Amino acid sequence: MPRIMRPRPQSPEDSVLVRGLTGLTVLVAVTAVGVQEDFTPQAILAGGAITAGFAVSHLLRRRRRTLLKAAITALILLVARDFFSALLANPYDPRVPLVRLFLWLQVLHSFDLPSRKDLKYSLASAVVLMAVAAVYARDVAFGLLLLPFAVAASATMAMMAGAARGEVRLAPTLRASAVLAAAAILLGGIVFASVPRGQGLRVRWLPVSPRLSLATRLHARIVNPAYPQDAVSDDPGQAPPLFNPEGYIGFSAHVDLRLRGKLTDGIVMRVRTTRPAFWRGLAFDDYTGVGWRMTDKSVEEYESDQPRIVPRFSADEPWPAGSEQVVQTFYIEAPQPNVFFAAYRPFEVYVPTISLAVDRYAGLRSPVPLEQGTIYSVISRVPSPGPRTLRRTRPDVPQAIRERYLSLPALPARVSDLAAAITAGEPSNYDKALAINRHLSQYAYTLQAPVPPDGRDAVDHFLFDSRQGSCEAFASAMAVLLRAAGVPARLVTGYTSGTYNIFTGYYEVRNSDAHAWVEVYTPGAGWIEFEPTPGFPTPESVATASTGQWLVRDGLRWTGAALSRAGASAAALAAVMFARVPDAQALGWMLTALMLSLVLVRRRGVRPEDAVTQAYVRMLAVLRARGLERVSSSTPREFLATVPEPVRPHAQEVTEAFERVRYGGAPPSGDEGMRARDAVGRVRAAVGRSKGRVAR
Repeated sequence: MPRIMRPRPQSPEDSVLVRGLTGLTVLVAVTAVGVQEDFTPQAILAGGAITAGFAVSHLLRRRRRTLLKAAITALILLVARDFFSALLANPYDPRVPLVRLFLWLQVLHSFDLPSRKDLKYSLASAVVLMAVAAVYARDVAFGLLLLPFAVAASATMAMMAGAARGEVRLAPTLRASAVLAAAAILLGGIVFASVPRGQGLRVRWLPVSPRLSLATRLHARIVNPAYPQDAVSDDPGQAPPLFNPEGYIGFSAHVDLRLRGKLTDGIVMRVRTTRPAFWRGLAFDDYTGVGWRMTDKSVEEYESDQPRIVPRFSADEPWPAGSEQVVQTFYIEAPQPNVFFAAYRPFEVYVPTISLAVDRYAGLRSPVPLEQGTIYSVISRVPSPGPRTLRRTRPDVPQAIRERYLSLPALPARVSDLAAAITAGEPSNYDKALAINRHLSQYAYTLQAPVPPDGRDAVDHFLFDSRQGSCEAFASAMAVLLRAAGVPARLVTGYTSGTYNIFTGYYEVRNSDAHAWVEVYTPGAGWIEFEPTPGFPTPESVATASTGQWLVRDGLRWTGAALSRAGASAAALAAVMFARVPDAQALGWMLTALMLSLVLVRRRGVRPEDAVTQAYVRMLAVLRARGLERVSSSTPREFLATVPEPVRPHAQEVTEAFERVRYGGAPPSGDEGMRARDAVGRVRAAVGRSKGRVAR
């Protein structure tokens, strides 16, 4: 019989340098995992234990280690038992127990590393740990650990190769490792930047954080950490609360249109999603003249012993026509109200609470405010109807929706007259909404608009007096005009999609991304989102955004946005230094020049449709300065007919470009914005050649 070949025993690894470099590589990988808050305590313990394990392995490398192996085996069984217990407690997201299991196995393995082969296993495990850290990374901190890991791993492999040849020399090894690390980082960067990724880095799991312990339940009322409960009142006559830049007033039972202020830019949540959307929080049905409130504060509560909950909605929330499934996971980075944000319309929710409540307006309520570290997931069916469905003209709006979403207080007559003038001849609710949206594009967006005087209707003051306002003013004006025209509408608050981080694949939602928009009821299609505020992306443009596929293209956009933000910060710093430190005047001028150059660069990167709109607004300003002002009820074509003959050909070019962008439905060409800007220059020159003031 042939002899059974036994494996050749591995010789012990005597090189302290090889063992030390391997341990350093593993510790860098453990640190990368420990950066994530879910694993920080365990990573600290694991790092100390791994250091001790490498030392013990070196001391016992030539001994039999029978008792040590038995102890390691028993501990592996214990760790496996804990892993399966955690897996059964949270079967919907096995990632956390898997990572913790892998960390503990790395710790136990570090106590039994006698040979170079065992050290290579540890090196491979470190690579897996770095991959795990990359999956969990939600900011660029992970990238700062890639360089030391690449250097340590390259040095380890070079040292192992030298030890195999019997040449353990430090200087040549470090030179070889530096070349290897640089080549690996360069090659990896090229591959990472060149390979296209799926839209939104498609989510294939539904993460949820561990269950929260609940002392009280606050489903029926909204608790906003930025505003104490007694600071927000449903009484329209009460004075508005003091503005808090750390939180949005729209996340409460009442939205006060008299409040003014600017929110901070801190990140409040990160979202991983199959495609971006507006993250809806609350909806309001009752316009009071100075704000909005909810007339129905009742909620329907759902309890489950599993994270998955499928809520039901009232008859006021019909199933959307032509819907598209969107999967989202929210990572809360700053305290939030007891509201689960999600794309409309959610239908399956994975939450870390034993219960969930749904209000009358399809809002999702948590029993407690959302704390930092909370993770939840939502599957939504976002409305995506076709044009024919949106333009149905049959008047089959349910009576309950008509009663709730058409009610208005006593409005000034000119508001109702304006609504009738704008929507005259429009055949459907959708077309009326488009007409009002176009009308509001001529108003200015600002966070410091004049406050309506006491006793004045906020929408009337915005439409006819100030003609400028925040997103709440634009959304309120659109909803009120729609209701005055017989179209059910409501105001909605939440967050815009945020900024896509090309390195992590997450949408970073900031405090300043809090926003208000409008939902319009269209027969057969349900509630459709509209964005009336100029300068903000529309729901359609958000849905079709191609962010997340090509890293090179997205990297240029991300870098431009980052430089613009840095330029704005530098300008503010320069202003302070210029005012307080006379010797720093030169630096102040340099920073101001940098900011201006960044603004010019950013303007060159403006989308064609935005450039055309800006050109049209600029032309209106030129004509207004010469006494020719477009009245609010006139269309662009009607206004063009009033322009004097010498100026009209140039104004017609700008007007036609604007009509193609706003009403044509087809995207403009890349140079159309430049042609519109040039035409504005010709309008200005033609007006200057005219004698006296241009008058209608």
